[in-house]
Amino acid sequence: MGDCHYLDGNVQAEKKIRLTQRLLALAGPGRDRLHLAWCSSAEGQRYAEIIKEVTDSIREQGPFDPEAYKLPLEAAEMTLESETLRWLVGKEVSLTTQGDVYGRKWDADRFEAILTGVLESEYQQNLITLALRQGCSSVRDIGQQTGLELIRVSQLLSEMEKAARVVFKGHQDRVPVFEAS
Repeated sequence: MGDCHYLDGNVQAEKKIRLTQRLLALAGPGRDRLHLAWCSSAEGQRYAEIIKEVTDSIREQGPFDPEAYKLPLEAAEMTLESETLRWLVGKEVSLTTQGDVYGRKWDADRFEAILTGVLESEYQQNLITLALRQGCSSVRDIGQQTGLELIRVSQLLSEMEKAARVVFKGHQDRVPVFEAS
């Protein structure tokens, strides 16, 4: 019983690390800034190899300037706290092994595609929310602040307005302006 609980913890940790790596790739610092490896106290040589690989990887990437990634990392952190994302991660094993409420087992690749889509959308919406809080109000300003394409900003603002995450405030010089809710 104890071993199963330990393995469940490992699976959950791997899921969370994998998700965080995807977010780091989206945010810019890169997925290779975060590593996870399992080894026991009896695997001294393996531990030394892991440390060398991680050290070489970090050295190759160069210094990290957190200030340069302040907005993207804050959006990534908000995304990791997302109820939708946490729910999906928590349901992965049951959906792919036992099935949904209709008894349909989800294909692991299909689930990963859905998870990736939700992750990207949540992250981008959080970027927009932060840009709005910083005073950006137009699609163009938000796009410049976040690096998102203008069409994507427009699409997400529409979704966010429907979900009451943003408010359309009207037009300013014939340009639609928005505000975070």
